[in-house]
Amino acid sequence: MKLLFSLFCLAACIALSSCSSVTMMRTKEIKNASESTALSINKRLDSLALVIDSLKLSHSRYSSRIAADLTELNLKINEQGDKSEARMEEISRRLELILAAVQRQSVVTKAKAAGSTEKVVSNSSELEALYNASRSDYLRGVYGVAYNGFKQIYETAQTGELAENALYWMGMCMLDAGKKEEAKTIFRGLLEKYPQSMKVCTVEFKLASMAEDAGNKAEQKAWLQKLLGAEQCTSSNEFQRAADILQNSLKP
Repeated sequence: MKLLFSLFCLAACIALSSCSSVTMMRTKEIKNASESTALSINKRLDSLALVIDSLKLSHSRYSSRIAADLTELNLKINEQGDKSEARMEEISRRLELILAAVQRQSVVTKAKAAGSTEKVVSNSSELEALYNASRSDYLRGVYGVAYNGFKQIYETAQTGELAENALYWMGMCMLDAGKKEEAKTIFRGLLEKYPQSMKVCTVEFKLASMAEDAGNKAEQKAWLQKLLGAEQCTSSNEFQRAADILQNSLKP
């Protein structure tokens, strides 16, 4: 009986020992698996963290770029608005000047038609203001508007230095607008109406240059020789330039 009990106890110990060993092995396997899983999860979390950081950085840069673009666009809009407003004010001022000049011309025409001997005096300060505005338009390259302003001045003043200058700039507007034949007609008209003007030197040199551009050497030479024959041009820059061209480029 004791022997059986001893054998039973021994078998129980062996079973318990075996179970304990299996349990420990299983526990170790579960622990290893858990650690592996945790390591894998941590790696994925680190990877996701990097992606999130990258997205945050990209978003920050994109937002900054959008903000900069919006600021620049806003500045351009404000600048364009200021320019448009200034331009509208200038156009309104010029229209007032032109309308005033038209009214004065109408008075002159009616007075002449009625045979009135009363002298109609135009407002020179207004004509000068229109002249300055037209010069400003010319310098900005708005040749059509500038031409109309100079034409109004010329038709209103008719005589004197202001009319002479206006006629010259009418020709320049046509020339720079590419309307060379119209420019030639205006310049020739100036030479006929103001033969003693200092503008003769500049106009004849320009006509010579236009003939050169057209490949007409004979006409170029004729205008340069005419310039050299104008008494008022002897001390002008155009005189020396014309002499140099005839001496060096247009030798017989």
